[in-house]
Amino acid sequence: MTQISMQPVTRGQGARTWLGLDRVRLYSGVVLLLFVLLMVTWACFSRGFTDSHVSRPGVDFAVFWSASYLALSEGPVHAYDLARHLEVMKAYGPLGADSGIVLPWLYPPTFLLLALPLALLPLPFSYLLFVAGSGYAYLRVIGRLLGAGPVTQGGLWLPVVAAPAVLISAVLGQNALLTAALAGGAVALLGKRPLLAGVLIGLLAIKPQLALLVPLALLAGRHWRTLLSAGVTAVLFVSASVAVCGWETIPAFLQSTAWARENLMEGTPQGWYGMPSVLAAAQLAGLSPAAAYVVQGLAALAAAGAVAYVWSHTREAPLRAAVLAAGALLATPYVRHYELTWMGIAVAGLVADGLRHGLSGREKLLFVAAWLLPVFEHANPLLGLPQVGPLVSALLMLNAVRRVRALQARPVAQAVGA
Repeated sequence: MTQISMQPVTRGQGARTWLGLDRVRLYSGVVLLLFVLLMVTWACFSRGFTDSHVSRPGVDFAVFWSASYLALSEGPVHAYDLARHLEVMKAYGPLGADSGIVLPWLYPPTFLLLALPLALLPLPFSYLLFVAGSGYAYLRVIGRLLGAGPVTQGGLWLPVVAAPAVLISAVLGQNALLTAALAGGAVALLGKRPLLAGVLIGLLAIKPQLALLVPLALLAGRHWRTLLSAGVTAVLFVSASVAVCGWETIPAFLQSTAWARENLMEGTPQGWYGMPSVLAAAQLAGLSPAAAYVVQGLAALAAAGAVAYVWSHTREAPLRAAVLAAGALLATPYVRHYELTWMGIAVAGLVADGLRHGLSGREKLLFVAAWLLPVFEHANPLLGLPQVGPLVSALLMLNAVRRVRALQARPVAQAVGA
């Protein structure tokens, strides 16, 4: 990808002064410092993360590790046994002894296949390796979308590493950094390595609800080789997972999705406050589950239309990644606050285009809101405020559409000027 300057083209002096690159680095550094102080305080309070009465980092990763432990010791299907899974979590996981949190294994056999080796190492070491590897992949993808070279140049790593979505995902040990890196990396590789891009897309079968719009995007962009590669990869991936984990993991997974729908998506308003989906926002607004699903479907159709438009009208990877990532968050009925790492992909794509064609003050304000949104989502179960996550996703998606329309109009304007 062509290298671009990290100094943004801005529209007006106001846009230049209140949020330039130097200030972004400064604010990000402050947030990162506060996070380090928080972790040090947490470590002191929990006696170096050894106090079993205090929850420690890696709570969500412990779900992956426990599933691996059960799969290796008792058989893959036992990862879906809620009672047995909770026993392993209690014995080995970082949840406090008095915690009443229920964290079942809700993933398809494809992710179970990838998670199988995790319990070969002790949980703390496995957790650190998983976070470091997926975090590095995410950084590389952000750098590639920005066209800014290695992430160590120009202080680029600061706003990425200090992003609340990244910090939350890393502390929990979630796979959101990995899935976002797969999606963003696939878009970045489309032009030069279409078959590898398809492989990355096929691996998104570990969380298929986030890949709903990917086939449409490839069709709209006429990326036939990538579409074929993605389909073959997905089929082989699913087949390998069933062959290794056993066919009985399929009905077990379907039962776990029913549990998630009843207990997370429809069951309790408390979970909706930290779930930045249209479905959650609609239910919090007072709609019945049936009506909320209708609204969610309409949002998915709007996201599909935006993705189809952008991917059929431009080959600019940053804008394609932006609309696909924002559209994915808008289209899926089930998304958690840590998966706003995908919003980081959207912001990176829009910033990359803005560095070449200009950024307005309102766009920068939107990017700040997107950057801080995970903090709001994390705290909102206590605050009880309306769910605004889908609004931010929609604005990012519309921003990508607007920028593509501007790109289409620019050659016409230049021709008239000539």
